[in-house]
Amino acid sequence: MSDWEKDEEALDELMNKMPKFTDHRSKEDVYNRVKMEIENQNSEKNKRTTRMFLSKWKPIAVSIASILILTFLVTSFYNDKESSMSKDISSRSMEQKSSKKEGLHSMDPTEEASISSDTAETESTNSMLTMSSLDISSIELVPLNNTTSVYEDNLHGGTIFHFSLIENALSVPVTIIIPKEQMISDFPNMTPNSLQLYERYANIIDEEALGFNNYHPYNGYFSAEGKQLKHYLPAEHGYDIAPGTSAPYWSSINEIFTDFDSLMRLNEDGTPIEWDQAGILDKPSVLSGAHAHQSYFKYVAFNGNFYLSPNFTKSFDTLSEAFVDMKNSKNDIYTSVIPDKVTYSYRADHDTAIIQFDEPLDLSVMESSDANRMIEAFSLTAASFGTQVKLENIVQKQWNEFDLTKPLPVPLGPNGFIMEAK
Repeated sequence: MSDWEKDEEALDELMNKMPKFTDHRSKEDVYNRVKMEIENQNSEKNKRTTRMFLSKWKPIAVSIASILILTFLVTSFYNDKESSMSKDISSRSMEQKSSKKEGLHSMDPTEEASISSDTAETESTNSMLTMSSLDISSIELVPLNNTTSVYEDNLHGGTIFHFSLIENALSVPVTIIIPKEQMISDFPNMTPNSLQLYERYANIIDEEALGFNNYHPYNGYFSAEGKQLKHYLPAEHGYDIAPGTSAPYWSSINEIFTDFDSLMRLNEDGTPIEWDQAGILDKPSVLSGAHAHQSYFKYVAFNGNFYLSPNFTKSFDTLSEAFVDMKNSKNDIYTSVIPDKVTYSYRADHDTAIIQFDEPLDLSVMESSDANRMIEAFSLTAASFGTQVKLENIVQKQWNEFDLTKPLPVPLGPNGFIMEAK
């Protein structure tokens, strides 16, 4: 027997000795088992597909999540900042109220009631200003037609707002008529003081459109205690850098806040301020306001317009001195409104100042606008002393708006404008 045959015989013998395997499951059991295996295989295939999908889009998902997180953080930062600013403002307001309340304990009941009333009025005004800020966003100042100054007949129920225009180191006073309808809208059921008028309108007056510097509103903020005005100034306010910055600041303060008696300049924390070349200002400065004793001249602005303005470097003890200065004072900035060869004398008649020209004055030989400015400059100078003036020995009995047979009407302020909403 060959070796191959021996191996085949051994294999057959081995196969015969192996156990017999039989399946006793029913056909249904076998079918269910096969079905389960197929479902398991499909499930595993879906899982692999899902993992592949997630793996493919994972970078994009991470980018989107990063953007959302960054947006959330930025929003939170600004919300926190606004909340912090609101808390600071509230804290400052509470400190000011607390300071006022502490001050009330040392006052008598009459003073306490007065200040409480002022505080309530101020809070009411602040609330009202916030509401009315939507009424007008910008305004136009239209010059008066027939006169330079503002008189009672020009008001028609409106309100006077004294303002100041700055050109380099010079301050030019102007008088703005706020129409009655606008006042009712902005200040319902109240009469505002000069500070409230300033805080309402100064920011929307286009000074550059009038040919002047963009100067207002002032740096810092104001508060009022009775007749004393307090100006809280930041460290870099710039008003004391040189005489050329201090002069227009002081002049304009006096021109605008005519119903206050004094000004206290303070640091933002309420401590007395150190004013360059003047030292620590620990006492209030007197405001002359509408009671300044000054003479008026013609001023020509860079834009070519004419204004009546006092020389703020001068103040007089008597009206006689002011009238004399109107004729004799000459410089490169201010020009006398009185013709060179015209002379006059002054005398007082009860409550009226009398200007009598030495020779009959014919106004027709003058430019009409120049004659108007001369007449009104006399009136403004007299008004700064709280009196009215009458001009005598003039050829004409009537000149434009003025009846020269009577004392001239007292002007409410120089350089009149009417406020109109754009």
